[in-house]
Amino acid sequence: MKGKRIRMNKTRIIFRADGNSKIGLGHVVRSLALAQMLRHEFECVFAIQSPDIFLQEQIKQVCDGFITLPPCLPSEDRFIYELNAYISEEEIVVVDGYNFDKAYQENIKSKGSKLVCIDDISAYPFVADIVLNQAGGVSADTYNIAPYTKLLLGPKYALLRPPFLNAALKKRTVPKGELKLLLNLGGADPANHTLAIAKELAANITVSQIHIVVGSAYLHMAELEQWIEEHTNISLYKNLSADEMCLLMTSCPVAVTSASGVAYEYASVGGLLYVKQTADNQQTLYQFLMKSGIATDYSMLHETLQQKLEPEVYEGQIQYQRQYFDGQSPERILQVFQSLNQGSKLTVRNAIKDDLLLLFNWANDPEVRKRSFNKTPIPFDSHSIWFEAKLQDRNTFLYVAEVNSEPAAHIRFEISDNEAIISYLISSAFRGKGLGHTVLLKGIKKLQQQLPQSLQIVGFVQKDNVASIRAFEKAGFAYAEADAKYPDAQKFTLSL
Repeated sequence: MKGKRIRMNKTRIIFRADGNSKIGLGHVVRSLALAQMLRHEFECVFAIQSPDIFLQEQIKQVCDGFITLPPCLPSEDRFIYELNAYISEEEIVVVDGYNFDKAYQENIKSKGSKLVCIDDISAYPFVADIVLNQAGGVSADTYNIAPYTKLLLGPKYALLRPPFLNAALKKRTVPKGELKLLLNLGGADPANHTLAIAKELAANITVSQIHIVVGSAYLHMAELEQWIEEHTNISLYKNLSADEMCLLMTSCPVAVTSASGVAYEYASVGGLLYVKQTADNQQTLYQFLMKSGIATDYSMLHETLQQKLEPEVYEGQIQYQRQYFDGQSPERILQVFQSLNQGSKLTVRNAIKDDLLLLFNWANDPEVRKRSFNKTPIPFDSHSIWFEAKLQDRNTFLYVAEVNSEPAAHIRFEISDNEAIISYLISSAFRGKGLGHTVLLKGIKKLQQQLPQSLQIVGFVQKDNVASIRAFEKAGFAYAEADAKYPDAQKFTLSL
């Protein structure tokens, strides 16, 4: 692993994405944008197959290090296991690409790692902890997900680089002077739409200057440069930094882009945006950009450009784009990762005698008593007798869950034949942080280590305890018929 000196005492996030002239650079760019949002609170490492020199430099500027993976086709068996040497239950893994299917995800989850998938096509089932799709207009029903998977959908989770986030917070002023147009169809553009559209734009007498941007993976440079030599009003830029790109966008009141991340970047700056769908995987984002009014189809540029340059129309377009791009996505995403990190830091240990008072105070917490089947406060003497008996009982397993060595939850299993009744509570300091299903899953894992036999785990929850019901759902428990002992409770089961 190469790169900067690793910052200690921070949870490591491994970002896994590839980019080249065939598949483009979109996955890498948006993964790096996410890394920039998280780098101050996490150790960010990038894993990539055969990165070129330019990509290596991009990664080094953002991440603490990178892992150069050997070339491996997704069809090869070893592809699924390519990260095994680098991951454990202490890491968070973020994958962005179309080859990280359910089997790939299951392998990562089997190592105990928390998993985030950046997606835009919903082409296969997801077992990740989080699926992030920044495209608007995507319904949760589109996804086949595990019960515990959290969906982050829409532009409020836009993966924008810092200059564009800052631009979204500033008032956009209309550039004066000759009309400048930005043309950027992605970093690779393998079909060379760039040159085709450039030729069309060159014939538009409304546009005074055309600024074309391509990336390091663009393979048609010689042909494009030869054509540009004949046009003095066209400028060509390659491998612009985020700051340089944002500055150029700011100088251009009109842009033509692909239906990709670059469209979001321009919309965050603000201006008249015309979009062309250049790949099948852009369809969802293209449809959103059209339906929302953030952009207009490129085919309408020649017909509508003069009209849209009217000041009131132009300023109205910018205000509409600001409704979707408010520059606040880093705060929303960081909060989700902080919650995910608590789950990754959660460990489970056996309860000991010194936990007597801790469990007593937890058990008598008003909120705990409110959610218990027996709501009467527990006297200390009764608790002491109960606690000592449970520690000695070979059919009872008492655990304490901790986050960074701070007690966070209590889990108990009562074993009878091949059935284990599970109960748990979370301390007030850790409630509302989405830890419930993690406490259940890691408690069950601890039980399996100490009691490796087939079991049916059973839990009972009051029907109005929505948070606990959701925790059992996310942990993979199935709904079961009511039990005679607790007829008013929702019963959950999980077979091991």
